[in-house]
Formats: sequence, structure tokens, C-alpha cells
Amino acid sequence: MSDENRQSFNLEDESELNVNDNEVFQTDEEDNVKSHDNQWIDELRLALERGCDLGSIRTIGKCRPLTNDLRLAVWKTCLDINDVNEYDYVDSDVFDLPEQNLIREDVLRLVRSLKINQDVEASKLSDIEAVITFYCKKYTENYEKGNGWIDILKPLITLEYKDRAELYALFANIRNRYIPRYCEANGTPYHLFRLLLLYHDPELCSFFDTRKITPDLYAYTWIRSLYAGSCSLDVTLHLWDGYFQHADHFFIFFLALVLLMFAKEQMFEMADKEKDEIISFLSKAPSNLTNDDLEDFCSLANHYASNTPQSFRKEFYSCLFDETDCSVAQKASSIYQTLCLPVSAKELLQANQLGGTAGVRYFVVDCRPAEQYNARHLYTAFHLDSNLLLEDPKEFGGTVDALLATQKHSIEAGSTAGGEHLCFMGSGRDEEDKYVRMVVSYFLRRNIKYVSIASGGYRVLTKAIEDPSMITKAKQNTTKHDEGSIGSTIKHNIVEKLPVINTQTTALFNMISSAVKTKSLEVRDKVKDYIAHTSLTESTHPVTRHVSKEDKVDKLYRQKTPASVFSLDDEDDNDEHTSSSKQHDAHEFVDIESWFLRSDMLYKYECEHFDEHNQTHPR
Repeated sequence: MSDENRQSFNLEDESELNVNDNEVFQTDEEDNVKSHDNQWIDELRLALERGCDLGSIRTIGKCRPLTNDLRLAVWKTCLDINDVNEYDYVDSDVFDLPEQNLIREDVLRLVRSLKINQDVEASKLSDIEAVITFYCKKYTENYEKGNGWIDILKPLITLEYKDRAELYALFANIRNRYIPRYCEANGTPYHLFRLLLLYHDPELCSFFDTRKITPDLYAYTWIRSLYAGSCSLDVTLHLWDGYFQHADHFFIFFLALVLLMFAKEQMFEMADKEKDEIISFLSKAPSNLTNDDLEDFCSLANHYASNTPQSFRKEFYSCLFDETDCSVAQKASSIYQTLCLPVSAKELLQANQLGGTAGVRYFVVDCRPAEQYNARHLYTAFHLDSNLLLEDPKEFGGTVDALLATQKHSIEAGSTAGGEHLCFMGSGRDEEDKYVRMVVSYFLRRNIKYVSIASGGYRVLTKAIEDPSMITKAKQNTTKHDEGSIGSTIKHNIVEKLPVINTQTTALFNMISSAVKTKSLEVRDKVKDYIAHTSLTESTHPVTRHVSKEDKVDKLYRQKTPASVFSLDDEDDNDEHTSSSKQHDAHEFVDIESWFLRSDMLYKYECEHFDEHNQTHPR
């Protein structure tokens, strides 16, 4: 910033603040460290003089705050402003818009808030009004109070722009490139932000939904002004330094997510407060940011961005940022109708092929009817019959718990099929997929995060698959409801396509797989059988009978042999008879939860399973 501008604006340079006598006596070592830390600034300055591009700036600058003398040049490069597109502006002093008086009032308020010297105040007023007027005429837009334009111009007029054309180029490029379209009340960007919040924190999203607090009520100024309307001027300048280097159109939403995470605990503490009070508190959240917070602020936003399915960007980019897309209305309406974040078939397949490398990893849940799943399915997909939700919600809940346990074990084992992100897949036919949406809603009501749905379902997935081995097909002669053949087919598929996980997980895979039947009753029986007898096999262990009401004993349970999980330590009371009767008892179906509630149950223990490698796994 020039000396003239430094005097024009009462902006304090942080490097000149808090100077004390100790700084006069800095050691040579401190000087060397400081010089080393600033080497990138000299390198960036040299690169700008040679004419670098955005990639070079990002490599050197690493999204760090810039010095005043470099800021304008870096911003212009990041925003792709050059001598050609800069002069799209046609200067004119004809201010004849219907809302011209409103524009002039807001511009005057802005200039006076910056305490500009009277020597340059008139020229700044004229520059800002001319830029806004020309933008309205060129893009056929009406200026509205509080639309964020004044807030965007506030940091720009502190720069050493050479003329109105350069100021206009900065304003127009920021607005067209980084401010989403349709930012009015209940607009499309806020619905997308709600989907992102639902994906990462369904509990907080439910908190807002219950109170009818929509994102446009608190994030209106954040989005429309790129946070300039909520942050201090100094923080805005440093935030934009990193933002333009990062060059991510959707980064604005992830910054908003971080703000909500910062305020989450206070939100829950305000649960009994009035709606307006909560909105007021949230809308002011960015004002608490300081320059020291920005590194963590942006790092957390990057974390959320990298931990989010990337296909939503392609899905919604055109309706939010592309001025030339003629099908915007149709694409925008899809955001309003979307239950949760969509994931493209291409991204699902790429995630499977990448294996254990960095990126979003999916646990694919195929919700098609059982006969369709048995015939053909993605080799890493697990089945969850959506019909069971309608027929027996309680049993469906048990099946979901088993599925989530499978997910946990597959992640721990590093399986190709394992991933923290749940992606539900239907057939791609609306009539059938309405039940899939019910299943997705069930998971969202349980506040399970990272829930998405596969765009186009299995129908689109098969068209995108290039490697036939990624599809598991049923063997011939398995059209009959033969439990053994269906179970062995899927078991063979798991062995062929997935790495061996561990004994516990393999047992769980086998049980879940063999439970894939057309009849939902058989599904329920198999899942219940697994839950009740997860530690047993059919041939290697003796049959164990569950405790009944008549088993009144004074001694606690103990483990007699490695093969017997529970046995009674009462050797003096009919030992032989008890041993004989155990051999003839059949498997007994038990509702575990009901046993937990019994008055004669002494205690319940959380156990662990030791596999052949002496590794422990939760039971």
C-alpha cells in the first residue's frame, strides 16, 4: 500500500504494533529466523515480476497472508485479471439507475466508516458508485440494500488500484467467481449448505430443523459478501489472501461449517432460547475471528472439504456459478428435492479401485430387493433389504446394528469394502427407490454422519463399470431359495474380491451374506441367530443353553473350558444330569435386550474376542 493510501485510511499495520524496547536488542539468531521465514515473500515477488500463474503462486505462497505491496498483484493473478479483460469496463459518469439514491447512500456510509481523508474521499465515492452502476447495467441486475456488494468493495478500495477499470475487474471477478447465484432468502446455496451440514453433523442439522432455523437466516451475510460483511477489515484481507490462492468455489461452504462447529456447544446450551436470539448469535460468529485464528480456521475447512464426496461439485457447479448454463432452473430444483448428499457412480468406483489410499472411502449398502442383489451386485456392496423396514421396524433396527458392526470391523481390518462413509444404492427406478429413501431417512434420524445416496442407483453404476470383475453374479442353478448355495456364492465372492479381514469379521460376513434371502423372515432369523450365537460354530463347539428363570444359583458364572462360554459352578448338584441334558438341548432364540432387563440377571459384561493371532475384537 502506498504512503498516500496509508494516510488516507486509518489502517494499522500489525507489524508496527506492540513494539517494545526488547525488539531493539534482537539477537543475530532471531534475525536469521525472521529472514528465513520471509524468504518465500522475496521468492513470490520475483515470480510476480517474471509473470507467474496461479499454480506458482499457490506453490510459493501456500495460502499464507500477503504483504500489502504484493496483495494487489497476487489477487489479480489469482482472479485471472489481465490487461484484456480488465477493460471490459466502460467509464461513465451517468448515474441514472432507479435505485441510484440508495447506492449513493450506501457508498457514502462505507467511505465514512473507513475514515478516509477528505482529500481522496470524493474520488473514492465516485469510483465505487461508478463500478456498482456499471455492473448493474451490464448484468441487468438491481441493486438492493444488504446484497453484499458494498461489503465486497470495502477491502478493495484499500488497495492501490490504478483506475476504475481495475477496481471494477476486481469486484466483478470476485462476485462472479466466488459468490453463488440465487443468494436470496431460501435460495439454492443455502439448501446445498444444509446438505453439507447434514452430511457432517446430522445432530446439529436436526437442532436447526426442529427450530426452523434455515441457513439463510444466519449465513446470509457470510455467503453474499464472502465473509467481508461479518469479519473485520484486517481479517478479511488476510482471509481473502488465502482464499484466492486456494481457488475453490465451494470453500465458502466449508468455512461456514467450521463456524458452526466452533459454536456447536454454545448452540446446544441455547436450546431453550428464542429462535431470534440463536440466529443473532450465529450470524455474528465470524466477527470473533482474529488473524491468529485464520490458519486453524482454513485448515479445518480443508479437512471438511477433503472428507466430503467430490461429485457434488460437478453436480451443482453450473447452477451456482456458471452464468452460461441454460438448464439452471432444473438443476437448482434438484438441490431442493435432494434428501442427502448425492455421490456419482464414477466416484464410487474410483474409491473402490483406489483401495486404501487417501480420500473418501465408501461402505456401499445395496438396498435393492434381495433377488436383484443375489443376481448381480457390486462386489464390495453389502445388502440391506429396505422392505424389512416396513414389515418389522424392530428387526430392521437389529439388522442395521449388525451392518454397522460389519462396517466397523471392515474399517479396522483395512478391507477394500470398508469405509466410514455410508453410500446407499437403489435400483435406479423411482418406484423401488422410494423405499431406499425411507432407509436413508432412518439412518439420518439416528444422527449417523457421512450418509449419502448413489446417483442413478445400480442402473447407472453398471453402465459406468469398465471392469466386469467388479460385479458379482450368482452361480447357475441358484434361482431356487437354497440357503447353502446362495450363502456359499456370496462367501466365495468375499473370499475372491476382499482381503481376509479376521476371524470375527469373516464370520460376520458369512452370516450376513447367507442371510440374503427373498423372504424377510429368513433374514430376521439369521441376523437374530448371529446376534445370539456370535461366538459359536455349528460343529466345533458344544451347544450351550441360555440361562432360564429356574437356574437359581449362589455362585457366579465362570468359564469351565475354552469351548464353553458360560457354565454353572455347582458341581454338587446333579452334575451328570445337567451334562447329559446340555448335549440334547437345541439352539434357543433369545432377545438379548429382554435379558438385560430381567430382575434376576446379576450383571452383563462387555466381552472381547481373541482370534488366532491373539488380537482382540469387540463382541
